[in-house]
Amino acid sequence: MKIRSLKQAIILAKSLWNNKEEVKDIFTKTGEKAEGHKIEMKTGLFADVQLLREMINAYLSGNYKFNKRTIVYVVAGLLYFLSPIDLVPDFILGLGFIDDAAVLAMVVKRLKTEVDTFKNEKTENNKQTIIIE
Repeated sequence: MKIRSLKQAIILAKSLWNNKEEVKDIFTKTGEKAEGHKIEMKTGLFADVQLLREMINAYLSGNYKFNKRTIVYVVAGLLYFLSPIDLVPDFILGLGFIDDAAVLAMVVKRLKTEVDTFKNEKTENNKQTIIIE
């Protein structure tokens, strides 16, 4: 899979967003890639990947409702991250993840309202969990 731009990733994501098996596969592969390259990835990039994966996980499990635009952008960002041959190929040491970081930061910024709402609701849900021994 060669995705050289966010626009190209969005076009592909529009055809995949409603196919939960495909989205689950993207979720799994991005987790594997992020864990496998954690040392080379900057903290912000790793955090953005994890945040977008949490959003996909909530969508797949039905625990959170996102609109189509949000899911398309999240899937597109993760597809771009998955592509080894993008604007700056991942195998170029020290530089390979710079474009991924920029694209994912752009996705998170474009979805700022949805991301903030998701984070706040996640935090509220965690606060409501009471463990009784």
